[in-house]
Amino acid sequence: MKHDAREIRRRLRAEVAPPPPPELLERLKADVPGDLGGERPAAEEPAPAGRRPWRLRLAASLFLVVAGGLVAYRVLERVPAPAAREDGKAVAPGEALTTPDSAQDTDPTRKPERVEGPRLGQGLQWAPESEQKQKLGKDQESERGQQREAGPPGESALRSEAAARENEAARTTQKAYSYSRAAPAPPTTPAEGGEDQRVELRDAPVPRAKKVPIPDPTPGAALESSPEHWEAPGQVQPAPAERRRERLHRLGEGRAALQRRRDPEGAPEAVRVDPSYRPLPLPKPLPPGPPLPGQPPSTGGTAEPNDQPYGDMFFRSYGVNPFIDVEDDPLSTFGLEVDTGSYTVARSYLERGHLPPPEAVRVEEFLNFFDYGDPPPAEGDFAIRAEGAPTPFGEGERYYLLRFGLRGRQVAAADRRPAVLTFVVDVSGSMDREDRLELVKRALGLLLDQLGPEDRIGLVVYGTRGQVLLEPTGDRWAVRRAIERLTPGGSTNAEEGLVLGYRLARDHYRRGAVNRLILCSDGVANVGRTGAGSILDRVATEASAGIELTAVGFGMGNYNDVLLEQLADRGDGRYAYVDTLAEARRVFVEDLTGTLETIAADAKAQVEFDPQAVSRYRLLGYENRDVADERFRDDTVDAGEIGAGHQVTALYEVKLNDGVRRNDRLATLRLRYRSTAAGEVLETARELRFGDLAPTWERATPALRLASLVAELAELLRGSYWAREGSLDDVFHRAQRLVPEFPGNADVAELASLAGKAARLRAAAGSE
Repeated sequence: MKHDAREIRRRLRAEVAPPPPPELLERLKADVPGDLGGERPAAEEPAPAGRRPWRLRLAASLFLVVAGGLVAYRVLERVPAPAAREDGKAVAPGEALTTPDSAQDTDPTRKPERVEGPRLGQGLQWAPESEQKQKLGKDQESERGQQREAGPPGESALRSEAAARENEAARTTQKAYSYSRAAPAPPTTPAEGGEDQRVELRDAPVPRAKKVPIPDPTPGAALESSPEHWEAPGQVQPAPAERRRERLHRLGEGRAALQRRRDPEGAPEAVRVDPSYRPLPLPKPLPPGPPLPGQPPSTGGTAEPNDQPYGDMFFRSYGVNPFIDVEDDPLSTFGLEVDTGSYTVARSYLERGHLPPPEAVRVEEFLNFFDYGDPPPAEGDFAIRAEGAPTPFGEGERYYLLRFGLRGRQVAAADRRPAVLTFVVDVSGSMDREDRLELVKRALGLLLDQLGPEDRIGLVVYGTRGQVLLEPTGDRWAVRRAIERLTPGGSTNAEEGLVLGYRLARDHYRRGAVNRLILCSDGVANVGRTGAGSILDRVATEASAGIELTAVGFGMGNYNDVLLEQLADRGDGRYAYVDTLAEARRVFVEDLTGTLETIAADAKAQVEFDPQAVSRYRLLGYENRDVADERFRDDTVDAGEIGAGHQVTALYEVKLNDGVRRNDRLATLRLRYRSTAAGEVLETARELRFGDLAPTWERATPALRLASLVAELAELLRGSYWAREGSLDDVFHRAQRLVPEFPGNADVAELASLAGKAARLRAAAGSE
């Protein structure tokens, strides 16, 4: 640049100025005032010898200025002007355009190049696009700075204007990328002024070095990614920003600000985490809601049929147990279960402002959702509690509620058997509604955090076709990567997904371990055999071979409660419904040991009433768990399974005879099951006498009062004939008074809230 300036000065000195025209001198003399520059000499006084008149010096200076401008203009004429587009507008830097020499070229295969901008003494430089992409970072900024320094007047303004347009285009591109996942990643270069840009994970893919140790989700532990997941230097993994942010949250890194370092050639060497960054908490997921504007109902059209809030919701009514005379049949036999799906489905309806369908309510699943505080057994598999009190909801003075509570033995997480879990995940198009699949992925991520080093996890997905995505492995990082890649689409071939899942579980069966399928789906199948009967036989066969099934439902609208509940029943597992991340935490974290560790298989209960004390009885719920009385000791009957620490509650409404005394036996509960610890079938019994009952409902235990309110709410929601005189307002007020007796128990407070919502919705429906 200095050499170019000297060359210009040399050329200026070499120019010989011609003598000024006489007309110019006369005009200058007339225009210049006489007193300029000091005292005016006399006109007749001759100029001193050896000195030029001041007028000549002024004229020479003015002439030199004019001559210098002419020379500069001649120099600038040698530099071609920037090319223009056909519409007459100037070409922005980096815009593809052919050179002036090729303007007449009509070859259609000729590829246009990009304008890089003029350089001093070289005119416009036409560089290929591939070379321009390599000019990043401080080298490019330094080159632009040097170009702005040099050049005659006029070229500096041109370069400044071009640089301003280029900077504005770069800022616009980067801003657009920040809000568009589909946009290409902007180059990571130092910003103006030499400050490094901080690239957040949500704004751009992060290139990784040869080996990047991935922090383990368990504090203090280290987990390194497997070799097949390493990237070569400079390779960018174009994962969606939202998934990458969620993954790093689960890995304990948070959404860190990442800083890149570059080697002399400009290739990325490593990725560093800013030590001053503190991870932000993940936002709470929005609960699934009604169809959003623009999202069609599940049945198509513009509204759900029959004024239903959600279409394609499949439930089955199993009726309501009637009162039975003890003289006709003193025995009540049924299989036990620990399902809770019906309660959470009904809760989801009420939270969204709708009364649940009556057929969606199963009383036993309402009862088994709550923790009544029954103590675990000191020894053996079960502790049985029997109690009763007068019912506040029945007719007459001799109606009582009898409660039988069973609490399974607890198993510490460290003592749990190793597990071989096969996740079977529905990735059909219906799982895209209400972000169902995203909730599934979060739920499975919570479960992964609770698994031990000896546990193995496999993954099978199904949409239009089933696919084995991951063989059972202990590499949790590989499992997370596989889960994150799940995207919804296609039809629903549930049968093929289950067949592949059982085949994978059977191939990796481990004796002495927990071998279980975990099905995550909305339960709707529309490809292959879609009926429950065609799938249940296969599930029952695999369960008898030691591979149990847990069914977890997701979604409102296009949901099959019938299939999922029956799959869990025949698969010797548990059915749960997850509508929020908090419920996912309950199922997969708080109750994980109970979900995986079965302590009792084919558990059945039989209650024998004494006709001398009891006139008639009615079992609340368990309509679809009925077992013939004579088959109570038939150990081939498929009954229910109970996990470690689980509670089971059976509630009876009975009418007592006149003259019952304190020591009279009312009923005897017998429990029969196959103990996984003892390896044999065991049977135990517990009697309930009239003296064990509370004199009034208000003086009964909090557990009995809570169970009676839960059952009454379920009976009212399903429209039971025996609760026709009941009141949701009564349940609401009683539940409110019960909340202080369960301090810290959010479920009891939620019960009162749901009863109040149901009362308002019922009143609003009656006034329409």
